Amino acid sequence: MLNLREISKTYTGTRSLTDVSFAVPENSITGIIGPNGAGKSTLLKIIAGFEHPDSGEMLFRGTPLSAFDDIKRLVSYMPEQLEIYPDYRVSEFLGFLHGTVGRADVGLLELLNLMSVRNKKIGHLSKGYRQRLKLYFSLCNDKRIVILDEPFDGFDPIQLQDILDMIRAENRKERTFIISIHQLHDAEKICTRYVLLKEGSLVAEGDMASLAERFGLEEPSLEQVFMEALL
Repeated sequence: MLNLREISKTYTGTRSLTDVSFAVPENSITGIIGPNGAGKSTLLKIIAGFEHPDSGEMLFRGTPLSAFDDIKRLVSYMPEQLEIYPDYRVSEFLGFLHGTVGRADVGLLELLNLMSVRNKKIGHLSKGYRQRLKLYFSLCNDKRIVILDEPFDGFDPIQLQDILDMIRAENRKERTFIISIHQLHDAEKICTRYVLLKEGSLVAEGDMASLAERFGLEEPSLEQVFMEALL
């Protein structure tokens, strides 16, 4: 569905990504995995069209995506750092958002339990509910590709299971997810394939079976793959 070819990016003389190439299959949940400073957020910003690579190209079903307008029709993006109008009440922000999108996603609102905090100011929400609002912002549309940068911070184990179930439900609607996750056990619960980065370079990609075969692991876990590939 989406192909990245030799994507490179440098900031003020420091190389963030070097010739990164991989494919994102349609309807997959692809985890972008790597230590701090591996280039994960930079890569997601480029896929989302908020950064331009210094070199390389991105293709959607074989057609180059050459402009932000091309990308924004396809991609919904939730950055790791996103402050949503802290003085607005949740209901006010949702009203603005629904006016922009053209509809409310009642089912998604119920799944995220956002109506229970509709009268609260966003700045007074717990971290978990701010994350829920960010997720709703990213998902209450018809975009085929959803990019989430560290979406699971702020959830306890029970809340996290609800969020994972929600993403699986959206994935069953033929939405493709690309997710940066630093907690390996969370990534293993939700992702169908992985892209592993180290110091801005791709070191491995594929589903767990192909990664296990590559690194000779008989009973693989993502942590074992991470240790083999990145350390």
